Amino acid sequence: MNIESIEKYLQKVQSVLGCKITLDQEDKISEIHIVSDLRRSPKQILRDIEAIMISEFDINIDYKKVSIAQIQSGSLKLDQDPRLKLKLIEYNNNGSNVTVKVALEKQGEVYESELLGVHTANNFKRLIGAVVLKAVEKYCDAIDVFVFEDVKKVHLANMEVMVVAMTSVFNGTEEIFTGTAKIQNDSNEAIARATLDAVNRHVLHLDII
Repeated sequence: MNIESIEKYLQKVQSVLGCKITLDQEDKISEIHIVSDLRRSPKQILRDIEAIMISEFDINIDYKKVSIAQIQSGSLKLDQDPRLKLKLIEYNNNGSNVTVKVALEKQGEVYESELLGVHTANNFKRLIGAVVLKAVEKYCDAIDVFVFEDVKKVHLANMEVMVVAMTSVFNGTEEIFTGTAKIQNDSNEAIARATLDAVNRHVLHLDII
């Protein structure tokens, strides 16, 4: 096994800036260390690495052996803030229908999505949560992973808080997550922020699968 050849090949992957492979006592790959820029998510880079290792070198690498560090502004950063943040939320009424558009941001990358639906009070709330999850799926490079389930406004400690529930279906496993957000000026924005609160920790998990 020519490790230097593999390292040079992996450095051709888009966004990869450097690669170092370590071997165990049996001369098998124990770790692959990748340094990349922030143009692509760790999950996208990992998929490329797995595909190359199989197609070019006939090596099936365990994703747990791959570590990806990302560089921002000339400094090494191990993706310390994995949270997606709400950048924009817009509503466009069109008779009995409404279009909801959101933009999420992470480390300079923006992920947008929009949904059209019937404009009823309850459906409007569901559209907000659902469109946020669609934008999250774009970040994850996934389809039909998240389902928005329910939303409720509660009073807690003299505050109004939005509580949401969502379901994740991934690798055959179904999980329910909840999220909360304090209602400030806009209750609809609070639904979006609560949905992000529910999904953010799970997104970090998806990055390495």
